[in-house]
Amino acid sequence: MVKIAHVVTTLYETNATGWVTALAEDQINRGCQVDLVVGRNASPRLIAEKRSQGFGVIQIPTLRKYVRPVHEIHALMNLYRLFRAERYDVVHTHLAKAGVIGRLAAHMAGIPRVIHSVYGATFAPTQAWARRVLFRDLERLAGRATDAFIFVGKELQEAYCRAGICPPERGQVIYYGKDLFPFLALAGLSRKERLGRRQALGLREKDLVLGNVSRLVPWKGHDYAIDVVGALKESFPNLKLIIVGDAKTPSEIGFKKRLRKKVQRLGLEEDIIFTGWVKDPARYFAAFDLYLLTSMPLEGVPGAVIEAALAGVPVVGFDCFGVREIPGVQATLVPPKDIQALINVLREKLRHLANGQIHISDNQNPAVQTRMCQQFDMGRMVRETWNVYQHSLGH
Repeated sequence: MVKIAHVVTTLYETNATGWVTALAEDQINRGCQVDLVVGRNASPRLIAEKRSQGFGVIQIPTLRKYVRPVHEIHALMNLYRLFRAERYDVVHTHLAKAGVIGRLAAHMAGIPRVIHSVYGATFAPTQAWARRVLFRDLERLAGRATDAFIFVGKELQEAYCRAGICPPERGQVIYYGKDLFPFLALAGLSRKERLGRRQALGLREKDLVLGNVSRLVPWKGHDYAIDVVGALKESFPNLKLIIVGDAKTPSEIGFKKRLRKKVQRLGLEEDIIFTGWVKDPARYFAAFDLYLLTSMPLEGVPGAVIEAALAGVPVVGFDCFGVREIPGVQATLVPPKDIQALINVLREKLRHLANGQIHISDNQNPAVQTRMCQQFDMGRMVRETWNVYQHSLGH
């Protein structure tokens, strides 16, 4: 029996939790013993749910989402002691923080095989120089303890290879899986049906609606989205921004409060809508005229852009990894943090929208839809990941 530990910093209702859970379920079905090793920021409900489903769940309170040097040392030693005691055959780390600390602890504990999934870059040109170099060098250090890398996008893999973190022969691209059927259904809606969906959300026919679907964390760039609306509101009085998503950790909740205060200070309370977390974000895509991508270039492949592409919603925003890898995407991108370039592009797009010169696609190419569903299929992700395990274990 293969004994596997998946190490994640957080356990909430997020895409990453869904991916890790899908991998773990498949491995349990294959007869493996699987533990989820999670940090302090975890949902008690989800922990109980996973235990009831047959997972071992081990919580490491010193493993936290954001950088705290003293906690990192304690987390490293706690993980080291756990790995020494449990003697896993494979430690598979996910996300940045758990990725670095978990791989170093696994190496110290003599774990035979260490695999790391990279969902986004920890270093980017938009970061302060010292922070970027520190994170890159930590990735290089952890990379020496890594037998196999799994990247969710080609551009992400290329960045890690260029930075000297991952030797090309150790890396493989496996696109993550998503449930795309709710968004596939949107592609066939008529303009009249889209208008009905919009009105159901309290929006008017003449409103110009920008959408952003993402967790409320600083690197998703919500500050820029608010600034854009503030700059364009006078020219387009019927401009609206819908932010679909919520904060999870205490520091993220603080960020959310700062965003709301900024909206109030700019007098945009009626124009910028925070929906909070919603289980079915597809209904909002039916109301969007444009998807506003303000993430920093840390993404692997931005999930909401996949959904926008399938729903036929054009994308305008900052350039980041993975957008060009999405079949059928209609994207106009500007350099990250170039707020004036973003305003200029949006002003032109909104002018065309107001004049009826841009329409949401209601007849996506079936071949493109098929490619997207195959590329981001959960079953394919699970199978290809198991193949990485088999190769790494020499089976």
